[in-house]
Amino acid sequence: MYNPNQKLELIMKKSLSIKTLLVATISLGVLASCSKQNDLLPEVTSQTKSTKESKTSLATSYTITFEGIGSSFMAGNTSYGDNAYSSWAGTQIAPYVHSPSNLKFAIKGAGGGSPVDYWNGGFVVSDWNNKSNTPGKTGDWWYSYLNQCSVYSGTDGAKNGGYGGSSNFAVMFGYVDSYNSTYATRPKLDFTSGSGVVEGMYVTLSSYTYGVIQNGNSFGSGTATPLKDVAGGAGYLKLLAYGFNGNTATNNGDPVEIDLARYNNHLPVTGPLTAWTYFDLSDLGNVTRVEFNIEGNDSGTYGLNTPAYVCIDNVKVTL
Repeated sequence: MYNPNQKLELIMKKSLSIKTLLVATISLGVLASCSKQNDLLPEVTSQTKSTKESKTSLATSYTITFEGIGSSFMAGNTSYGDNAYSSWAGTQIAPYVHSPSNLKFAIKGAGGGSPVDYWNGGFVVSDWNNKSNTPGKTGDWWYSYLNQCSVYSGTDGAKNGGYGGSSNFAVMFGYVDSYNSTYATRPKLDFTSGSGVVEGMYVTLSSYTYGVIQNGNSFGSGTATPLKDVAGGAGYLKLLAYGFNGNTATNNGDPVEIDLARYNNHLPVTGPLTAWTYFDLSDLGNVTRVEFNIEGNDSGTYGLNTPAYVCIDNVKVTL
């Protein structure tokens, strides 16, 4: 028998099922949409990282080799570097500013219009590599200040003492300790404009410094003592570098450092460095200048006895 109420109930159930299915379908669509949006998050992060890497890749790096520069920037005449002093009768050595990085290598005060003197500290570019006495020279000439612009590398006297057998390099001189801190300042590399990251450089010993490390000199106590016998056989000499961006110290004010020579029980632990060795400066970050110091424990009444010279080459800069 036909029952209209049953038909109505059937229609209502069917309608309810369609609504339920529709709601479920919409919910799944929303969930799927949310899921897809969430899946995009790592891609956005990846895109952001890619953008950062792209910006980093736009930075330009330069390696300063000191090759191919004019003689006016070079320590000339003799390996003493006569033209690095105000007493020189000719044209005095000019500050070397690398182009296009604008990183300057100069004697302290150079570029100010007044004559300067290398004994006040700074940098000279050189191609001297006398590792022994030249004809007419005797005694400790090769490891004295008279040969201060020579590197202890390459073939003796052959002008191939730079990194990789190249000709040119720079010689840094200067330090600050408790004895001279009232008047001395640390040698520095500075950007004449802008800033950058001095990634690192190769370093090795000058002939003067190496000879005194090996043989000692009579500058301090009057007794020539090799560095290996200083402090009970624990002598050392190290190079430190401090970064500054304007007046603000970088790397939390901490230096990066490298041993130039270190002994324990009279035996070498490090060096003396007579092979070009990489000195990583990248931890100093973005800087407008880098200041250097040389520290050692062979010191006396007048400060450091070991000559505070180090040779540098292939300076890498990123702008």
